[in-house]
Amino acid sequence: MKTNALHLVVAFLMVGILSIIGTSSVLADAHEVEGEMSEEKPGISGWFQIDIDSLGSYFLIGASHPIGNISIASNVYINDNHKGKYTGEFDLGVTVPVVANDSMTLLLQPMLGVGFDYKGVDGPDSLYPQFFVFLSADKFFFFHWTINTYTSIFDDTAIDELYTRNYLTYALNDVIAIGPQFERVQGLGDKGALWSQTIGGRININYGKNNTLGLYVGYDTEKGDEDSGLTGRMNFTRLW
Repeated sequence: MKTNALHLVVAFLMVGILSIIGTSSVLADAHEVEGEMSEEKPGISGWFQIDIDSLGSYFLIGASHPIGNISIASNVYINDNHKGKYTGEFDLGVTVPVVANDSMTLLLQPMLGVGFDYKGVDGPDSLYPQFFVFLSADKFFFFHWTINTYTSIFDDTAIDELYTRNYLTYALNDVIAIGPQFERVQGLGDKGALWSQTIGGRININYGKNNTLGLYVGYDTEKGDEDSGLTGRMNFTRLW
């Protein structure tokens, strides 16, 4: 059950963790920012993305602030109605360049997020530790995202979950990049189970300077008996 004391303790923990992460040097692709790190730019860079998938339609807005060889990244995730909630999430992280040369770029991004259900008045309702990998080498681009959703610390009836997404694309030309994609959703704890596991194909289409349309079509191996198993996602990303 939620309690004011628990909220207060978690709030203090969050402030402490975010302060340590921020001052010691912390993300981005939210619940999907493909392409945000595909091109490094001096100064503050920003991005906007709209997604449509099984969770409904949702928006992501973020920015990256360079500090020396690293960048502080932040974003806001907004979902109008997911599981009966009106969800808002704030994420803060750091971008660490592991490799950066003319032939390859490898960036790692740890992040911590906090979620709010604005339909209620109980404050934060979830924590989101997450980790991103961005690898660009010639015409290849690899993206990895792992995110834990911890809701049970606020509501002991909730089931926590682990989500991962991976895809690899190859640029056929300046307009189209294609490749395989794999996603998995795992419920954690005694009541947890493998909820979804999809594999399919992805295509990214250049929609003009700094614009990308992403299309994913996959098959869910954990589909219900009455379902076809076909699923996917559409998203549009704008960088500046």
